[in-house]
Amino acid sequence: MKKTIEAFRAAVKTKAVQTFSETALALRRCMIAKDPHYPVYHFAGPESWVNDANGVIYHQGKYHLFYQFDPIVDGVRSARCWGHAVSEDLVHWEDWPVALWPDTSYDRNGVFSGNVVIDEDGSAVALYTGHVNGHQEAYGMLARSTDDLLTWRKQMVMHNRQRPNSQSPVHWDAQVWRDSDTWYQLVGGATGEANPQGAAFLWTSPDLQDWTLQKPIARGGPGEFWELPYLIPLGEKYVFTVGVRGNPYWVGTYDREAMRFTPDDPVWGSIDAGDYYAVNPHMVDDKGAGGTARRIMHAWVTSPPSPTEGVPYWQGMHAIPRVITIEEGRLVQQPIPELEVLRGQNQTFGDLIVTPESRGLLDGIRGDALEIIAKFRPCDAGCFGLKVRAAADGETAVPVWYNVQSGEFGVADKRAVSDLMPGEAVQMHVFVDRSVIEVYVNGHAITKVAFVDPAAQNVEVFSCEGTCSVDQIGIWQMGSMWPLLEG
Repeated sequence: MKKTIEAFRAAVKTKAVQTFSETALALRRCMIAKDPHYPVYHFAGPESWVNDANGVIYHQGKYHLFYQFDPIVDGVRSARCWGHAVSEDLVHWEDWPVALWPDTSYDRNGVFSGNVVIDEDGSAVALYTGHVNGHQEAYGMLARSTDDLLTWRKQMVMHNRQRPNSQSPVHWDAQVWRDSDTWYQLVGGATGEANPQGAAFLWTSPDLQDWTLQKPIARGGPGEFWELPYLIPLGEKYVFTVGVRGNPYWVGTYDREAMRFTPDDPVWGSIDAGDYYAVNPHMVDDKGAGGTARRIMHAWVTSPPSPTEGVPYWQGMHAIPRVITIEEGRLVQQPIPELEVLRGQNQTFGDLIVTPESRGLLDGIRGDALEIIAKFRPCDAGCFGLKVRAAADGETAVPVWYNVQSGEFGVADKRAVSDLMPGEAVQMHVFVDRSVIEVYVNGHAITKVAFVDPAAQNVEVFSCEGTCSVDQIGIWQMGSMWPLLEG
C-alpha cells in the first residue's frame, strides 16, 4: 500500500486526467480492501478530509462533483481545495485533478464552498468563498473554465470591504442563479445586531463580476449565523434551506420584486437531523419523468476519522444524492433510482410475525454493503424495525427503528419524523454501506455513522411492546461505485 499512497501523492498536483484518475483509483482499491469502514458506494476522498459538496452541476451529459478536500502535499495536509469527480450516471465516478488550490492572497487559507454555473458564452464559472481569516476576512472569488471544467482562471470579485456588517463576511457559501439578464447570489451571514440572528443576503450582478448588495431575503429562525443558504423553486413553491444544526428548511413563496421569501409555516422542518450537513440542492438534470427537470441534493456525511490502523487518514463522505420535491407542503427526499445498478444478489422474505420474544435473524443474510426495503404492519407493537450490522451473538447491532405512537423513526440515537399516523403500514428503505447507514421513510431521511466490529454483518427484525408483521423484506448485496478489477 505504501507505493500506492506515494504514487497518488506524487500525482496530486497533476492536471493530467488519466494520471490522476489511475493513481486515485489504485488508492481507493487499497482503502476498500484494507479498511472495513471505508464506504463502497458513498463518495469519500481517496484519502484525507472531505466535507461540503461544491459546484455540483450537470453539463453536456456529465455530472460534475466538486468537493472540499485536503490533499496531502509533501507530507503535509493542504489548506482546503476543491476536489473534482465526474460521472455519467451519478453512481460511478472518475477522479479528476484537483480543480482549485488555495494559491492566491484572497484564498490562501482555503478554497471554501460555492457553486458552478454556465455563462452566456457557454463557459463554466465557479463562484466561491476565498478564506483568509474566517468570518473576519473572506472574499468572493470567480474562477472561469473554458476546457470542460478541468482548469480555471481566478479573479477576486467581492472584496472584504463590501461586507454587509461586522458579523457577516462578504461571501460565505453562495448559491448562484440567473433570472432574465441579472445574476444573483444568495450568501450566508448574520443580522449584525447586538443579539444576532441568521440572515441570507441577496447580491445582484449584470456580468458575474460587479456585485451589488441588495437585502436579506430572510432572517431569524434557528442559529445566530446562517451558512449555505439556498432558495430553490420546486413546482409552484420554493424551499428555503440554511446551514445550521438540524438542517432546517421552510416551504413558501418568493416575491422577486420585493426580494423576500415568506414561509407558509414559520415552524421549520428538518432535512436530516443525523450525521448530515452542508446540503447542496444546486444540481438539476433532465432525468425526471418524461425527460423533465429533476432537482438533486448532495450533502456531507459528518464522521470522526476512521479508527483503522495501517491505512491513510480519511474522514467524511457524501450522502447518496437525493431527488427532492415538494408534496403537501413539505420537502420529500428519495435516493436516486440510478443506485439500483449496484444491486447484486437478492433475497426476499415475507409474511413474518415478529414478537418481543423472537429473535428475527434473517437466515443467510450477511453483509456490510446492503440495500433493504422492508414493509411492516404494526399490529399491536409499540416499536419495531431492523437490526443491521448485528453481531452473531445478537448482543450488539445498529437498530433501525420506528415508534408507532410518535411516528418517529431513526438509526440508533438519530431520529426523524415520518408524518405517518399510528397504525399505518411503514416502508423502510435502508442503505448500509460499511460505516454509514441512511434510512428513508415516507420521504423523510436520517443518516448515521457507526464504526462497528467488521465481523458484525447479520440482519435481524425486531418488535417491542407487542407484535408486528412483515409483509416483505427485499435485501440486495450492493456492489462498489469504483471498479475493483482491471478491465
